[in-house]
Amino acid sequence: MSSPIEGIKKEMDSMKGHIDSIKSDVQDTIGSVKDTVTEAKDTFKGWKKKDEVGVIHKEGHAFVMRENSEQIGEITFMPDGENTWVLNHTYVSPAYRGGDIARRLLNRVVEAAREEGKKIVPVCSYALVQFKRNAEYEDVWRKS
Repeated sequence: MSSPIEGIKKEMDSMKGHIDSIKSDVQDTIGSVKDTVTEAKDTFKGWKKKDEVGVIHKEGHAFVMRENSEQIGEITFMPDGENTWVLNHTYVSPAYRGGDIARRLLNRVVEAAREEGKKIVPVCSYALVQFKRNAEYEDVWRKS
């Protein structure tokens, strides 16, 4: 017959085996997670933030932003007389919305208007809201 102490020792040895097995499983899981994180970092390395993408070019009566030859945004205007541009449309591709692309396009058309001595009439809803919110556009805003 075994004593209660021997029974407790056997139970403790059994528990140690279970604990060692759990430790091994946890270490394997941690190693797997580390591998996954490394793969994710490698995958996302080189990705740009939404406000770091694109190159803006003037194309006719528009400023267009492209990333890897794909058009991702545009702001268009129509001349109205010799000294005025009417901003009539701003668009950013859905995949690039939420960044600063529309603002960068607006800033570029405003910069060009200043360089060419033009005034701007913002009829595009986005441009109009930005002109109302930001005094920095006051010098080019032709209020009708």
